[in-house]
Amino acid sequence: MTRTPTLRLLVALLALAAAPAAQGSEIVGRNAYDVKLQVNRAGTALVTFRVAGGGLRHVLYWGAVDWTERFQRDYSGGWKSRKADWKHFRNACGPYTGPAVPLAVAACTMPDGSHWALQRWHRLWANYGGHSGDAELHVSHWTGDVGVLEIHTDWGYHGRWRHLYGTFTYHGKPVFGLDYTPQGVPLDAQGRNIYVDYHADGIWQRENSFLTHRDTGGFCYLFSRHDGRVGNGNLYRATAIGPGVSPIVRTIFNSPGRYSEAADAAANREQRAILKNDPRCKIN
Repeated sequence: MTRTPTLRLLVALLALAAAPAAQGSEIVGRNAYDVKLQVNRAGTALVTFRVAGGGLRHVLYWGAVDWTERFQRDYSGGWKSRKADWKHFRNACGPYTGPAVPLAVAACTMPDGSHWALQRWHRLWANYGGHSGDAELHVSHWTGDVGVLEIHTDWGYHGRWRHLYGTFTYHGKPVFGLDYTPQGVPLDAQGRNIYVDYHADGIWQRENSFLTHRDTGGFCYLFSRHDGRVGNGNLYRATAIGPGVSPIVRTIFNSPGRYSEAADAAANREQRAILKNDPRCKIN
């Protein structure tokens, strides 16, 4: 089975860099260290961290949970908003009791059952083999489960190329946007890209990133030749910024293995059912 990805699915690094900041788990800072998370009883979070050459920073976040598009924030640590005073901040967020969260550097659970987390992710690696870039620190606030990034693998062109397809959902609903560039860069707060990496030669490398599809939250990708190389690894992972202000999610998965005509036919049927015959994911 093969689904040939359209140009809309393929996202170049330059396009990503020019896109608006993702409205999901929000980027607090880059290459941060000595990170600390506290949340007071009013639901205002205080994120404390250091950056090289920038000293100690205190940022407040409040007013968003789950599908909400954005936090309100105060980079002065309370001096401007008067939401709280970082110098006399009283933490009310206890030990974390929620679902597993990848990339977490801090997490806690509030008395109302909602969760907060800080995650560190090297997101903007170059497509087609990149493996270095700034570490982004993301803050999130949510209830219940985190997003579900469901990945299936099979083959394209009768076993010539590896291929994946899947869906991105949150609390049972598909995650997708309504406005994006022809290259697949989200232009609204709902759109999400799936970032796929492969493990080869002892390191993780970026393969590509692509947009979830309208209505289904589905996606597909063919591991064909790009820039003179093919992203065949011994292991793969897919990562996405959560919808609203929910956490980053990540799924690790294996290659489809040796080609099987019968298994490929079964995957074709499964793909049609999962993606509801999405015409953007062709079967060849």
